[in-house]
Amino acid sequence: PIFNRLKILTVQGLFKYHCILELFKIMKFRSPYSLYEITNMSKRDTSHTIILSKKTNTFLYKASTLWNAVYKRILDLCTGLDTSVNLVKIRSRTILLGAQASDINDQWTPNNFQIPSPTLVNTLGSSTSAENMEHIDEIITVV
Repeated sequence: PIFNRLKILTVQGLFKYHCILELFKIMKFRSPYSLYEITNMSKRDTSHTIILSKKTNTFLYKASTLWNAVYKRILDLCTGLDTSVNLVKIRSRTILLGAQASDINDQWTPNNFQIPSPTLVNTLGSSTSAENMEHIDEIITVV
């Protein structure tokens, strides 16, 4: 579809993108504090996993589920939550565009709207750094 050719996220992709980004900003800047306070982060030093409570249809639950699926691929291992917001935006968008374009080229399937597991697709880690820079430059020009 035209979305893949022009590298535009679908509505479902935009929802996931904004959930991931907003949750990252809540954890990084601790603002709004009321949401940060009810976010149950893992107590392990190297983990940024969010411990989920019972399943609900709220922003915090949905965003936490998405966050747990992608945070290892969007955060720098060394800096963790000190990763820049722009880098999180680029990496999240790359992951979601990759998932969106992952199935049959001319038809939408449910697989186009699911975030692939890190073992199946390592979007930024599978190519050389020069290829990554070209891909990132391509994404930036589209934005």
